[in-house]
Amino acid sequence: MSRKAFPEISKDADVWERLSWIELIIIEFHYFIFRGGGASQDQRVKKRKNREYEKCAKKMKMIGEENEKIEKENDFMLQMLQKIQAVIKQLKADYDSQNKIITEHESRVGALLQAPLVQNLLIISGIDIEARSDQLELAQGVMFSPNVNLDARVPSEDELKHRLEILSKEIEVLCKVMTA
Repeated sequence: MSRKAFPEISKDADVWERLSWIELIIIEFHYFIFRGGGASQDQRVKKRKNREYEKCAKKMKMIGEENEKIEKENDFMLQMLQKIQAVIKQLKADYDSQNKIITEHESRVGALLQAPLVQNLLIISGIDIEARSDQLELAQGVMFSPNVNLDARVPSEDELKHRLEILSKEIEVLCKVMTA
């Protein structure tokens, strides 16, 4: 299109028609841009909510993965706890059986020491009965009474060792007296 003066262009109706279409397109383009790409308000709200849901889903996924790790750790700790409980239960059973054996031996040795024949042998062999009876009373004070429920208290390992040492000494004395 050659350069024409404005009055000449105004005479040309086709040109006005073209200009109005161009202006209309430009106006529509600006309106399209200002409105945000042509999306309606509902579409923009949906898009924003979808982004929020995606963020929430990612957070939930991360929390789920973290929970799985914690559950695995808890399962491992539970297994270790069960193993420790089994060991403790076995040790308690061992201590109970040792306690019963030692208590039985203590009562038998005590009965033997109280027998008149053994008392006479102790006097003849010159062993101090008072010192022996004090040790026996000490040992009997530590041990359980036969009437007491053994589940009431589990003796410690040191207590069992001490009682066994005293009992062994008593048995040695009895053996010396019997073989003398």
